[in-house]
Amino acid sequence: MATSIIIVIWWIFAETKFKDNGIIPSPIATLQIIFVELQKPLFTKAVNATLMRSICSFAVAFFTATFLATISARVKHINSFLSPFMTIFRAMPTMAIILILLMIVGSKTLPIVIAFLVVFPLSYENMYEAIKGIDKQLLQMARVFRVSRLRQLFSIYIPSILPYMFACIVSGFGLNLKVIIAAEIMGLPTVSIGYQILTAKQGFDFSISFAWLIIAVVLSYVSEIILRGIGRFLIPWKYPDQKNVKTFFTKLFAFFKNISTKGAK
Repeated sequence: MATSIIIVIWWIFAETKFKDNGIIPSPIATLQIIFVELQKPLFTKAVNATLMRSICSFAVAFFTATFLATISARVKHINSFLSPFMTIFRAMPTMAIILILLMIVGSKTLPIVIAFLVVFPLSYENMYEAIKGIDKQLLQMARVFRVSRLRQLFSIYIPSILPYMFACIVSGFGLNLKVIIAAEIMGLPTVSIGYQILTAKQGFDFSISFAWLIIAVVLSYVSEIILRGIGRFLIPWKYPDQKNVKTFFTKLFAFFKNISTKGAK
């Protein structure tokens, strides 16, 4: 329902206010442009490059944050030491820090560094609160009955943390992808979604730039669906409808495999 409303509003704006300047094409025109872009060999390379930058930067930020959050949850002074840094990272204006880091680390490394600075504090705080929120009575009972550390890890810690972990991953990865594309526009990596948006804009072909923006939104949405699906498999006690999820992901994988094959040709 919400998607239908968005498409109707999009169509109204495209056919009224932006009809003459072509900045926002209609939904049908946008689909036609996306279909043309899909046929280009550069499409698959650009999407894969942006996606790999996003995955690598998010993985480094998330696992570093999880490691530090685990230590901080056990050693109070470490969290006190890291808290000011987290506040600074959250308060930094993204565009300003992009311009500064562009001169320091260069255009190729810039997207990964920026994504790390944005995702790291968010992941750290969420994982820290998740670890601190583990039921203390369960841990005390495990100690009373002399449950091994390994069994505590798989029976108490991981089941307690997983729901919060995947909520953090879903929200963090979407934000990470958005920041990566913004950094690509500023940092100009030659093969990326951000570069395609910028070059289309510089050529005053705003319809192509808008189409790539829609591609980025769809990529973020599909990534969120995939991550939520993985969460359903790893947290079966929370999501009982795994058969429907498996069927959906089988069809989704076949669809993207077909697109990749066409792009390679």
